[in-house]
This record gives sequence, C-alpha cells and structure tokens, in this order.
Amino acid sequence: MRSRNLVDVDRLLEVAGPSIVYRTRTEILGEPPTSSRCRTLQEEITADPLVRDVFSRQRPDGWLGRTFHGGDGIEAGIRILREKGLARDHPVLARALDALEAGDDRLHLGIGKVGRIADDAGLGGAEMIRAAVFARAGDEDRPRMKAQVEEALRGFDAILDAESIDEISLPYKGKRVFRDGVRWPSVYHLRLLAGTHGWRTAETVGHLARAVERLVELSPIPEIHLKYRSQLIAPASFAMTDFGNDLADTSGYDSLLWFHRTELLARLGVVPLVPALEAQVSRLGETLEDGLFTRKVSHASFRAWGAYAGLALERDWRSPSRRIADLTFRALLILHHAAA
Repeated sequence: MRSRNLVDVDRLLEVAGPSIVYRTRTEILGEPPTSSRCRTLQEEITADPLVRDVFSRQRPDGWLGRTFHGGDGIEAGIRILREKGLARDHPVLARALDALEAGDDRLHLGIGKVGRIADDAGLGGAEMIRAAVFARAGDEDRPRMKAQVEEALRGFDAILDAESIDEISLPYKGKRVFRDGVRWPSVYHLRLLAGTHGWRTAETVGHLARAVERLVELSPIPEIHLKYRSQLIAPASFAMTDFGNDLADTSGYDSLLWFHRTELLARLGVVPLVPALEAQVSRLGETLEDGLFTRKVSHASFRAWGAYAGLALERDWRSPSRRIADLTFRALLILHHAAA
C-alpha cells in the first residue's frame, strides 16, 4: 500500500486554506489541536463564510436550521462544521449535538415517516442517520450508538448471503424492490462504521472486508427501493452502487461519489484486505503529479454542501490551485487511512 508520502504535504500546507491546513496538521501529522498555530487556524475557520452561515441557523435550543434531514437541517449543518475542521468543543457544535440527542420528536423533519419505516426494515432510517452524524462528530459514546452500530454490522452481514442481486430484489413496475425481510447497508451504515472504533477487532474488520469484496463483485448495483404498502421508498444509496469503478474511469458527479466512498472505506480499515480497493487506491497515488492531484475533476456537487454532497473545503474553485488543494487533501486522507 502506498503511503501519504506520495502527497507533497509541505506544498499542500503552503497553498491550502485554514480548514485543510488545520485538518492536515491535526489528523495526518498529529499536531495537538491546542497548539498556538492550531488555535489561530480555528479562529480563521470560524470566520469562513459557510461556517458563519451554519452558525446563523442555530436556534435558541441549539438546533441548527429547521429540519433534521435536508440541505439546511441539523444533519447537514453538523457535517459541514466537522468537515470544515471546527473543533468538537466549539459552543455552537456542542450545543447542536446535545440538541440532536434530545430531539427525538424532530427526527421526522425533512424525512417524514420514511425515517421510521427504513429503520424498521434495517435499511438505514432516521436513527441510523442520527448515529452517523454523532460518529462524524467523534461522539461514539452517545446513547443508542451501540445499538445502531450493531444494526450497521447486521446490514453488512446480509451482503455475504447474497449470491446475486436477484436474491435480494425483484422487478416491480419498471423498478427493483427489496424482497421481504432483506437488510442492506445504506451510506449511513458505512458512515457510522467508518467513524466509530469500539466495535473493531481483527475478526470483525476481516468480516466487513469480505462483505465489501462481495459488494465489489455485485457492482454495479441497481437502485433498489423498499416497497411499503403501495409506496416505494429509496434508501440512502448515495455512493453505494458501484464499488468496482476506478477514479480514472469517472468524471463529474461520479468522481465525487468515488472520493466520498473511498475515503469512508479507507477509514473503515478494509482497503488493504480487498485487492480491488487496494488497486484503486494505489492508482490514486499514481495520478499525483509532483505530489499534488492536478487532474481536472470538477462538478457542482463538490461545492454544493448538504447531507450527501459537498467535499470542497476551499472557498471556491475559480482558481485551479484551490481545486488542486481540495482534491490533493482528499487523496491524502485516503492514502493515509488506507495505510494506517
């Protein structure tokens, strides 16, 4: 497995904005967040226009925005703040996380009854989404997290029993629907397990790696709906339909999906155990020119932050150097976690 040394970290630190510099120093280089340099970077992060916009959505009880699941809701708000590198103990973020824990009565906002239905079916609904948000914030010990982690592991277990897509789904009115009783992982299963560690043993990680390898074999996976009475419900299949494609073969929106999924898989610890993923990550390293990701990959979804899309930490990509900094940082994260 290639190492983070393929990335020219010094050059990245020279050209990147405060979010990338802070996260590189703390997450990759191990610099204490309490260092004077990191404290200064935190001040710059809190001045970021997108961070200020999220701050402005905070309501008196700590909730961010008006919804739970949606582009301007608390899920997206917390995701933005953590991706931007805001410290976990910042008052705005701390209050938002406490409000999310207490907000059982608001988990339907922006998702409706679908959240409960998908949870009951083991396909990742409102409770799974909330747990994944806590995981991204580093709050693994919140109440109900253990139960959701166990549910996420069961979702990946189900993959090993699937010999084909036909075994888990069937045609229905021009679409595909899950067969009765089938569990299947959504992107929130993956986000939750990628952001937590208490469940990890060599045996469990190896078991997950076999499930992910099965996903590679089944790819591309069609969109599959949950049939609930006469309603078709789409589980969160964002970035979960093609585990076999290589970044070099993608463009636009598909490139966003690749970066998002592969970073999560690297954090999950399975890349060295799945030859197809290891090859994908190795080829990512080969695309770097003088330690930077210079290939022109761009799509509005990189900059459109919400519950799913959004990976650009630089303020805009009108300057190619900002796009290069962002994509180099994502490559750095993948290479670092894949080699850990």
